[in-house]
Amino acid sequence: MSGVFTAAIVALIVLVFAPLTRFIPKAALAGLLIVAAARLIDVERMRYIVRASTYDALLMFATLIATFVVGVEFSIMFGVVVSALLFIPRAAKLKIRELIVTEERVVRERAPEDPPARGVVIYDLEGELFFGAAPDLEQHLHDALHAARKQKITHVVLRVKRVRDPDAVSFERLEHVLQQAQQQGFTVLLAGIRPDLLRGMERLHFEAWLPKERWFVEEDTPFSSTLKAVRHAYDLLGMEREKDAAVYYLV
Repeated sequence: MSGVFTAAIVALIVLVFAPLTRFIPKAALAGLLIVAAARLIDVERMRYIVRASTYDALLMFATLIATFVVGVEFSIMFGVVVSALLFIPRAAKLKIRELIVTEERVVRERAPEDPPARGVVIYDLEGELFFGAAPDLEQHLHDALHAARKQKITHVVLRVKRVRDPDAVSFERLEHVLQQAQQQGFTVLLAGIRPDLLRGMERLHFEAWLPKERWFVEEDTPFSSTLKAVRHAYDLLGMEREKDAAVYYLV
């Protein structure tokens, strides 16, 4: 609002008192411009940005250089474009990690000293599921299935609770890889399916080739969908020891 009032006062002065403005000393106007420009340079803020993140520091210096080269109004647009270009590769990084069921029947992330999986292998996928991440998605799933094949495991629980904002390209890659997996003899169960992913799967008729009993929707209950998927996988394998034992999830 201060900017609005300032603009209104300046407009009034220019329209009503235009002849008198020529008496304002140019040195005074120059001083005002210097003070205004100096206030735009927040040294402490710049130091904070440099210390906090290399990504933000590069973006800040790129925008600063653009200010001197192309002007303030275009440098802001330049900074926004550069920010988007730098953000997409970062957002496109998907992470995948293997979970295990320990001897205590706790599901947790695999540690280097843990023994190899037996019967069922569990993978947890995390990240933004948009077109930029589609290559990573396909590669991660291929690597996971290849690792399972080396261990002679055909039942895979894929936890998708931590994937967000799926788009058409990611759905297409997911469908392609899972159908290939089924053709190769794998039984894939999807655990932790969130509403946005579920809607897309239903609209694309995933149930035509992936039976709904292998869909485990995320629920606000003490028994997570991951545990239900693990138990169902052991049921399919007929492994009584694993099936009858209680299984818990460790955050």
